[in-house]
Amino acid sequence: MISDDMREIFNEFLVEAEENLQKVEENLLELEKDPQNEELLNATFRAMHTLKGGAGFLGLQAVVEVAHAAEDVLGKLRSGELVLTPDINDAILEAVDFIRSALARYEAGEEVEVPQELVSKLRALEQGETPSETKKEEGSSIDELLDKFGFGHLKGKPIEEILEELILLPPDERPMELIEELDKIVASGEKPKEEEKKEEQDKTIEPVEEKAEEKKEEKKEEEPKREEPKTQPPKADKKPPVKTEGEKVLRIDVSKIEDLMNLVGELVLERNRLLRVFQKLYEEYQSKTVDEFETVMSSLDRIVGDLQLAVMKTRMQPVKRLFQKFPRVVRDLARMLGKEVELVLEGEDAEMDKTVLEKLEEPLIHLIRNAVDHGIEPPDERERLGKPRKGIVKLSAYYHGDRIFIEISDDGRGIDVDKVKQKALEKGLITPDRAEKMTEKDILFLIFHPGFSTAEGVSQVSGRGVGMDVVMNTVSAFRGTIDIETERGKGTKITLSFPLTVGIIRSLLVSVSGKLFAIPIYSVLEIIQGEDAQITTVSGKEVLILRELTIPLINLGEALEMESGSVGYVIVSQVGSQKVAFTVDDLFGDEEVVVKPLGKIIGEVQGISGATITGDGKVVLILDLDGILKREMRSLTLV
Repeated sequence: MISDDMREIFNEFLVEAEENLQKVEENLLELEKDPQNEELLNATFRAMHTLKGGAGFLGLQAVVEVAHAAEDVLGKLRSGELVLTPDINDAILEAVDFIRSALARYEAGEEVEVPQELVSKLRALEQGETPSETKKEEGSSIDELLDKFGFGHLKGKPIEEILEELILLPPDERPMELIEELDKIVASGEKPKEEEKKEEQDKTIEPVEEKAEEKKEEKKEEEPKREEPKTQPPKADKKPPVKTEGEKVLRIDVSKIEDLMNLVGELVLERNRLLRVFQKLYEEYQSKTVDEFETVMSSLDRIVGDLQLAVMKTRMQPVKRLFQKFPRVVRDLARMLGKEVELVLEGEDAEMDKTVLEKLEEPLIHLIRNAVDHGIEPPDERERLGKPRKGIVKLSAYYHGDRIFIEISDDGRGIDVDKVKQKALEKGLITPDRAEKMTEKDILFLIFHPGFSTAEGVSQVSGRGVGMDVVMNTVSAFRGTIDIETERGKGTKITLSFPLTVGIIRSLLVSVSGKLFAIPIYSVLEIIQGEDAQITTVSGKEVLILRELTIPLINLGEALEMESGSVGYVIVSQVGSQKVAFTVDDLFGDEEVVVKPLGKIIGEVQGISGATITGDGKVVLILDLDGILKREMRSLTLV
């Protein structure tokens, strides 16, 4: 238990510990490609040593024991007495996972026992012993695990079938801890049922020798082979700047940043009002004083804009914080599936709003798992197709305008559009008439429908489309957009885009049935005058014909349960995965607005994302076009 007087020190230690754990994890994954890199070994050793020291000061005995055992293994790797093997890497990564979970339990005030089995495994590896006996013990413990969690009826089945049955259970009944334990056993390479995979692993996994000298000789022989995949040689050069940068960091409570953001939001609103008042004053009076006032207003406008940008930046974090979690995910998945996959990261320095960043981990894991499991072909199949044995999954981030884009692409087999259409027809998601009119892009977006999958059976890892509704829900929640591009045999690219900040947005002010509303400008693709819009009726529903595209048309007045207004303008928008047109009475230009929640008294209203105050002091509701579309979904799209 952490005492109250040590709590502040412990909280600081948690932040530093996570940084060190992340450093150890990243370095180990790099060392798999370049085991001769002494700089990486030294940095990994130092990070684990620092972790052990901090835990010792705070009396976190379980962390100390595991970190000490891992440090000793790293020490022998550093001195050349041991050679890094996948088994050693797995054990140290397991130690990282334990320390991370142990710290979370210490933070919650729980007692944590020393994991004797893990410590013994690390000590055995330190002495140069083979892990084969440990693996056998793990294999024989599958039945014990099933009994422990109350799933004894699954004993005797292959581990893959067990995992499959567990993952098919409803979320509230799914034993995630048991699944994780079984995943570790699968990832360790023990697959008694699949001899072919075992042989494949034997070719790729270097066997652990009993004597360190023999390992050194083997290392020399392999050195030329490892020259080619060295993709990041300048890693060591980046270390010193990281240290100096860390000394300049000031850690501030998130709530203080939120308060500051709210104050800046209020300042922006008052700035808008002041500009509106000044405009009226300038139109009515012409004098030297008014001219001076204009100079002051111009300067104030610029300063408030700069202040707004500066405060927004305090909420921004580099996507590296998110991206650095995925090399480990891809490595473990590839080993489990017997595939060769390289994850390429680009644009890690791009920054985005912390609120959005924290919610993107789960959607990206779904997309990456799908890419590795269903996109990337097995090595032998890739070889037959004339592709490199190693598949590439690329995760990149970049800016375009006032939005940040995140792309997940792979060079695998691509999505079978015909198969997606056939499955949608079988499940009754679309009618044959609707299927005939759908473009390839429309069909692809069906994979985001809840529960949709083209897989014949459910994999223990993923199914193309399984969990994709989670991706769509997250994107919609943060006013984002999503796009898919695929080519059979070449691969798939999924692009997500989000506004740089979620607190202050530029909106289009519109009139609907005589009332003023705001529509986020980023979702507006095109604006058409009412008399120029080609509107017709299909199956009893109004649609817009735009450059040979048939786009569903929604009358905003009717959708908001108000009187149906005139069609002054048609706004073509990108809502989630599809284009939708909305009719409005009139337009009043665009304005930067601060998004305010509706509050607990009103609660959530489908179709309304919040409220704002315009420059002339009016309270205006901000429309959530995605929510409005969901209201109309049944009659407009899939049936």
